[in-house]
Amino acid sequence: MIRFRTAFLGIAAVIVVHILAIGMGWYGGVSWFDVPMHFFGGYVMALLGLAVWGWILLHVEIRTKTLAFSPYARLILEGVFVVGFALLVGVAWEWYEFLFDQFATSFVQKFGVAQMGLPDTMDDLLNDTIGALTAWGFWRNKA
Repeated sequence: MIRFRTAFLGIAAVIVVHILAIGMGWYGGVSWFDVPMHFFGGYVMALLGLAVWGWILLHVEIRTKTLAFSPYARLILEGVFVVGFALLVGVAWEWYEFLFDQFATSFVQKFGVAQMGLPDTMDDLLNDTIGALTAWGFWRNKA
């Protein structure tokens, strides 16, 4: 099972790199830097989703009203939960970027906008998805 500690350490690492990147101007100076940040953001959020899934399996009885709960059904349910969890956080992050640009005008004037438009949002969510699927594929047997 993925431990919450593992997920939180990964999240902390991504946040530290994000803060350094803002301070050093990497988002504006290195055009591709946003891609691995969203990949690893999706990755660590999927780790957190796996930790939550493991906790649910230990504390909640899952019953189905149809056929027996097959291993494939569990795998699909787990994948939808973990990737959906990571993407929910990814969508919330995109809302944060949009609202930040709207209301933190002095910061935006100094460092530039966080939200570059719809193509940037779609690319960010794609990278979040790839990161989440990668983490789920790699760690799912450990959940």
